[in-house]
Amino acid sequence: MDKKKNNNVQFRKSGYSGKAIASLISGILTLITFLVLILYSGIKEETPKAFAICATAAMVVSFIGLIVSIKCVREQDGGYGIVYAGMAVNGITFLTYIFTYIIGAV
Repeated sequence: MDKKKNNNVQFRKSGYSGKAIASLISGILTLITFLVLILYSGIKEETPKAFAICATAAMVVSFIGLIVSIKCVREQDGGYGIVYAGMAVNGITFLTYIFTYIIGAV
């Protein structure tokens, strides 16, 4: 009897991509930036204009991180934990920035 070898075995890609890790790190950094800006502006009555520039830059970074994490979901074969964590943190942070800008405009 001849034993046939199954050469069609394909393994799932293991590990996380660099884009997914960068998305999670950008989400964490923008969330920390948001908390620092909120705490400092609560302590001081007048805040410098640099706060608005910093918050706008953090909002843009959060949006870019959200887009990158959405693209990672489409590209990746496995290991979605960090991708979904980055998507959640960036999405929540981005919506919080938008909400804060709307409240500040009113």
